[in-house]
Amino acid sequence: MIQGILSFQFMLNQTPTGEIEPEFKPIKLVFNKEANKFTPDNYSELIRQNDIFAIFYQHTTGVFSTSGGYTNYYTGRLKETTYQVFSFFKQDHAGRQFLTISIFETDDEIEIYEDLIRSLAKKLDVNFETLVRANASRELNLISKINDKLEEDIKFTIFQVDRLSQLSKLQKAALIFHSDERMKILEVLRERPVSKREMKQILEKIKVNPNVDVLIEPFLELNLIRRDWIVGKSKKHRRVDERFKGEFLFLVKDVVLARVPNHNLISKLKENNKDLHGKYYEKVVEFFTDYDPLDFKTHGIQDAKLLSSNLLNPDIYDFIQLLRENYYPLDKIPKILSAWASVDEILEDLRYLNVITEVDDESGKKWLMLLTDIKPLTVFPEYLLPRIKELFNSKDRDKKITEEIAKKALDLLEVTFAEKVQF
Repeated sequence: MIQGILSFQFMLNQTPTGEIEPEFKPIKLVFNKEANKFTPDNYSELIRQNDIFAIFYQHTTGVFSTSGGYTNYYTGRLKETTYQVFSFFKQDHAGRQFLTISIFETDDEIEIYEDLIRSLAKKLDVNFETLVRANASRELNLISKINDKLEEDIKFTIFQVDRLSQLSKLQKAALIFHSDERMKILEVLRERPVSKREMKQILEKIKVNPNVDVLIEPFLELNLIRRDWIVGKSKKHRRVDERFKGEFLFLVKDVVLARVPNHNLISKLKENNKDLHGKYYEKVVEFFTDYDPLDFKTHGIQDAKLLSSNLLNPDIYDFIQLLRENYYPLDKIPKILSAWASVDEILEDLRYLNVITEVDDESGKKWLMLLTDIKPLTVFPEYLLPRIKELFNSKDRDKKITEEIAKKALDLLEVTFAEKVQF
């Protein structure tokens, strides 16, 4: 759970004796009311001054000038309290420096909130500059408005993070395609069963100190993989081979994040509005004529990443859910989004991705419709059957698997063959 988002301006204050004292002057300290732990009076229990300086150092290492503007991000764990952070740093062209720290529990998977934090950072980037100008001109009314805007933007981000922590099955599938580490897990398990120890070594080439247990959670919750213990004892040599001992991961269902026609809407239009049905159906056929979810060169990985990113935006997810069931006049879209969401921005994003379309009726009125629904497609990985045999018979020591692993893989594929994953 997110604990709060704290923003500061770094100041160098001169004391009466001429000494320079550095200070992180709070701009806005906003805490999660659901957590109900911290306030502006006790936030030092959440993050100590030494940790704030350490984060600041991470952002500014290698910067040899206090003039010139730049921004960057940092993720890491605090040393003096049991939390982790996702922070945003901004230095403007005059050398003024701002630090915004989002603080999470240590077991939170903060990568899934990256888009929300970066979206907030874009707003703060502008608001900090406006606040500096307002403070310089001493425009009290403008200063009050900017402070209110800062607080609202931060509250909205905390609200979105909380919503995103309660994922549907569809969003859990989206987690797989939103993460380079999880995509690598899927890629490796499509080739062979792998020990958890080896999987960590593979993922360390992508990310420092990856948490394999956290990364495989969506796979386990959707019944796409199984984990099991391998003894590692060789029948031939009657000894334990450490390479093949320990917890192993086995793929039992493959998954693709695909676009599919919205059959519910097609049927509804056919019954209620023949004119709109014909025009909408023509657009659907035009799109899906050249679409193949398994053609990774044309659609595939990049498309899945873009779609998954939108599914992990709570407002966009709710909007897609709304359009699954009905179609609406463009000028009368139901108000189901959060108070902070921009309908125009959501429409722009979904138009760009060809997720939504607009159809004119006979009077010229525009109707908003879901052009492509998004759905994970799960399949039995039949290709693994000959692959397991090939690995077992391999003479290559790096590729070969033991009889115990091969048998376990085949047994798991057999017992899970009839299982279906419903989304």
